[in-house]
Amino acid sequence: MPGFPDNIFKTPDNQKYRCPFCQLILRDPVQTHCGHRYCSSCLDIFNPGDGAARCLSCPKESPPEDTILDRSQMYRDRFAEREIEQMEVTCPMTGCGWEGSLGDLIHKHHCPATDDGPLPPADTQATGVSGQDQGAGGPKFPDENDAFTLAANQQVMSPLRGACASTSRPTDEGQASSPSNDEKNRVVRLQVQMSNLERQGKYLTNVATRVGTRWQAVGERLVACQGAAGRLAAQMEAYEQQRRRETRVGTFEGIVAVLNREIEKCSSQMEAYERQRRQDREIIETLERKVRSLERIIALKDVALAEQDLRIQTLELTSYDGILTWKIADFTRKRHDAITGKTASFYSPCFFTSRTGYKMCARIYLNGDGMGKGTHVSLFFVVMRGHYDGLLRWPFRQKVTFMLLDQNNREHVIDAFRPDPTSSSFQRPTSDMNIASGCPLFVPLSQLDSSSHGYVRDDTLFIRVIVDTSDLDR
Repeated sequence: MPGFPDNIFKTPDNQKYRCPFCQLILRDPVQTHCGHRYCSSCLDIFNPGDGAARCLSCPKESPPEDTILDRSQMYRDRFAEREIEQMEVTCPMTGCGWEGSLGDLIHKHHCPATDDGPLPPADTQATGVSGQDQGAGGPKFPDENDAFTLAANQQVMSPLRGACASTSRPTDEGQASSPSNDEKNRVVRLQVQMSNLERQGKYLTNVATRVGTRWQAVGERLVACQGAAGRLAAQMEAYEQQRRRETRVGTFEGIVAVLNREIEKCSSQMEAYERQRRQDREIIETLERKVRSLERIIALKDVALAEQDLRIQTLELTSYDGILTWKIADFTRKRHDAITGKTASFYSPCFFTSRTGYKMCARIYLNGDGMGKGTHVSLFFVVMRGHYDGLLRWPFRQKVTFMLLDQNNREHVIDAFRPDPTSSSFQRPTSDMNIASGCPLFVPLSQLDSSSHGYVRDDTLFIRVIVDTSDLDR
């Protein structure tokens, strides 16, 4: 007997208790070992116990599964049966307004709508036989589209009647049924039987469909087995080829053994060469370290020699009479460096007023400085810190004369100034040099480049600085 129809339940969407086979609410639920439930009668139809049936719900799981049903691992689900019997339903008979649980409908409810005639089909779409219908000229019978509902309602109400729902109930005592009512009741019974037959036909069709599906699956498995047999034959062929290869490999193993011995000899020689190479490398690294050490020593010697050369040049250029004749060679390059800002200024060698006198030098800007930048050559006088400053008179007061020598001995450029005693440039030095002071507008650049004068000849310029020493002690 299939499950309960949806139309008697107040909440028809009960997917939790729906049979996967008949798609109705479970009747006498049985739970399989994979956890799904079926009606007991449906399970008897599509799983007679031969072990070939598969669960209809497992392929719908995520991930899909393929479970073969085993009758020995199934049991009647009492818990689900109690929950289904507690679900709220309505009486399927037309004209009956009873509501309650499914258990009460099956075991307790006696529908009054069945008192006046045979049990009619109850459905929200089907109409049964009632006293009003008979008064209006006879009962209304369901058509062929209500066969499913007729059979379902009969199966629901049959436990209440205690007999087959298609049998006619006798009339009240002393009252005989009329021939027309008997014929109508017979028509109803025939229609119910026909609906039952149609439903069984649907079940058989469903079973036939499932058998066809299984037959197709068997065919697919057969094809898979044939493919597996082909692969097995290919593997056997590959194995035979492998065996032949192993035979050839056995032949080559002797050759390889001889080659291995030769390789071992070569390896021994290579190890000897490698040891010699490591020794040579150690010797080379030792020599390289010695060379680097000697290079550092030579570099230090070069620096010392350069310092000695500088001292010698300084001694050669140093004067002790207060007069400095400064030769500026490579004038073009130095002037270009001054214009580009690479070397804006540079100092002359130092000179003295005497062996124990003031120490001085000159500073020149070939592209000018301050107000003379870009238009004049700027020349400044610098008082330097000397060894005998403690014996000298401060601030510095000696007259200073600048001369740009014309190498044609025609027109020298001469400028002179007396130091300002209040200027910090002429106080006793506290660092290597005081702030330079002198002539920012010593000579215009245009006059320096003039072709009528010989201030620059052979890319050389001469500057003379004269310090008046007439009032100084020698």
